[in-house]
Amino acid sequence: TKRVSYFARLMGVSYRNITIREQKTRWGSCSSKGNVNFNYQLYYMPQELMDYVIVHELSHRRHMNHSAEFWAEVEKYCPEYRTYRKQLKEYELT
Repeated sequence: TKRVSYFARLMGVSYRNITIREQKTRWGSCSSKGNVNFNYQLYYMPQELMDYVIVHELSHRRHMNHSAEFWAEVEKYCPEYRTYRKQLKEYELT
């Protein structure tokens, strides 16, 4: 939750609730109401991968899609996001 709060302040976005849960198909999600959800397995991953997922979900607070504008927002706060996306795909959701 500290990292979410840090990046939200840095990015100038707000969120309502943070939920950590066992998700079978996603590392994270963001609802249109501003609730962010994260897979508990992120806790055991390298910090940069966790940060990428946090930035990704918080970027949805500005763009609720995966448009070019969305990815530009992610890149502002996580310039190496392409590398981290590839690395994240090496991990298996259980």
